[in-house]
Parts: sequence; structure tokens; C-alpha cells
Amino acid sequence: MINFVQRGATLTVLAPYVLTSGAGCRVGNIFGVAVNNQAQGDSSEIVLEGVFDLAKDSSTFASGDLVYWDNVAKAATSTVGSNLLIGQATLDQASGTDALGGASGDATVRVRLFGVPGFSGQVNGLRVAHALYDYTVDGGVSCTPAQSDTIPAKAVVHGGVINSTVAPTAAGNATVAIGTTAGSANNSILTATAIASLSLDAVVKPTCTTTPFKMSAAGQISVTIATGPLTAGQIEVWVIYQLASNA
Repeated sequence: MINFVQRGATLTVLAPYVLTSGAGCRVGNIFGVAVNNQAQGDSSEIVLEGVFDLAKDSSTFASGDLVYWDNVAKAATSTVGSNLLIGQATLDQASGTDALGGASGDATVRVRLFGVPGFSGQVNGLRVAHALYDYTVDGGVSCTPAQSDTIPAKAVVHGGVINSTVAPTAAGNATVAIGTTAGSANNSILTATAIASLSLDAVVKPTCTTTPFKMSAAGQISVTIATGPLTAGQIEVWVIYQLASNA
């Protein structure tokens, strides 16, 4: 083919900031690992595919977890927000000892790059935040679940779905509301809903579908339990949002 240029495992880019060999490099929606040390603005080679140990924040990973790139901190992270999806953690080794990335204090995480990074949705498109309330982990009172994504500031929240994978129970007539720890009300995603409506495998349309809202600050998905505590239950939450260009 006379129009073939190269396989595309590496690309030449203009360094968006000072690069060191082995560091992550994001240019627009391209992500790769720098081959050499480069000054900002230099013509630079980056590798788009392969397995690399990349600098990370305090996030912890298990093998198979999605890995995102925080271009402000210049580090891999588990936080979705507006960060770029770059690959998945691959910590398992033949020796039986995991590669770094499983502890908050680990400086790096081993990542298999996807080669075609992206967001939970697409640029300027839909994005999805996720939370899982689990009584056995989070207890029976109001909380921020251990598994809870952060919805970024300027996000316009306008949809999603809620699914009870274990029916919530309580001694009284408890209600469950879902909102965010900051940036919106504690019932902005789901107004207080009786647990009878959250029976096993119930699929519930959230309030934000008919009453969209805009995040004034970044906040994690939170659960508010009234007339509790709950004595059992597992509730999974998906929230659909888009990022507005301006506050």
C-alpha cells in the first residue's frame, strides 16, 4: 500500500511539558510514554502500546482495574472525573508477588496501555460515574460508600439508573436518598425513597433524569439513610453527566 506510513506503536509529538524517559505524556487525547528526556516544545517520541510502570497518586489498584491519567498531577489515578482513560492495571506476576500499584504508598502502578485512550464517554460526550453502597462494607447509616466516583465541578447531571442487587432492610420504614458530598444536595440524584421501592433487583429511574442539575463543586456520590439504620442492602448507582465548558 503506497499510503502506509507506520504501524503506529509510537508517535512523534511536541512535548507539552518537560518530559523524562518513561514518564506519561498526554497531548490532547493522545497518551503515551516518553522515550527520551525532552524539553517542553521538543519533537518527542512516545510509545502508545505496551506495559509500563507509571507514576501514580495514592490510588490503589487490583489487576484489571481501569487506570486514568491526571494531567495536572502527571500521575496515574483511579479517579474518573475529567481524567483520560489510558489502560488497565496488570499486577499479577509469575513469581506470585504482585507488581507495585496495590498499595496507596506505592510510587508506581503497572499499566497495560490501551493504545486508544478515552473517557468514560467521549470528548464532550456522555460520562458515567459509579457508586456501590454495600451494607457489609459501608454499614447501615448515611455514608459515602467505599466505592464511589467523584463527579467533577461543572458537570451537568441528567440521567442514570439505580439497581438494588441486595434488597435493603431496616427495623422501621427507612428511606434512602442519593446525592453528592459537595456540589449538589444530598438528594439530588435520588430523592428520599422508601426501601420497599428498592426491593431485590429493582431498577429505579433516578430523580436527576427529570430534574437535572449542575455541580457547583466536585463531590463523591453519597447515600443518606433516614429512619434507619439499614440492616442489609446493596445498591448500585450509575450517574450520567456531561462537562459544561464554563461554570
